Amino acid sequence: MRLLIVEDSALIRSVTRLAFPPAMHQLLDAENGRQALELLDRTLQPFDAIVLDLRMPEMNGVEFIQALRERPLHRNTPVVVASSEGEESELSQAVRQLGVAAIVKKPWKPQELAEIVRTACAGGGSA
Repeated sequence: MRLLIVEDSALIRSVTRLAFPPAMHQLLDAENGRQALELLDRTLQPFDAIVLDLRMPEMNGVEFIQALRERPLHRNTPVVVASSEGEESELSQAVRQLGVAAIVKKPWKPQELAEIVRTACAGGGSA
């Protein structure tokens, strides 16, 4: 499984990697939405899923999803939001309207996140 982790916290990126053993996953990461888009623009192979934080510097998760949907190669990539945002926050409501595969509330357990991402990749799940 090929995954892109978009998270501004180096610690959370490291913990997220624990959920996806490298023997079975190809993991790339970015510190914010802008960096993630630059990475996407350089790749010719779509990701199986994107694990995305909402509150990041330079470009937040909502802005990232809007830009992602404009890229034909990546527009249908399942996005799993992993955030500490409340369900009623403006950002949470906006990503729901944009259509994400799932929203996982931080703190999450690595096996919980891995299962949600697998379900999203299989075409299941909905926020």
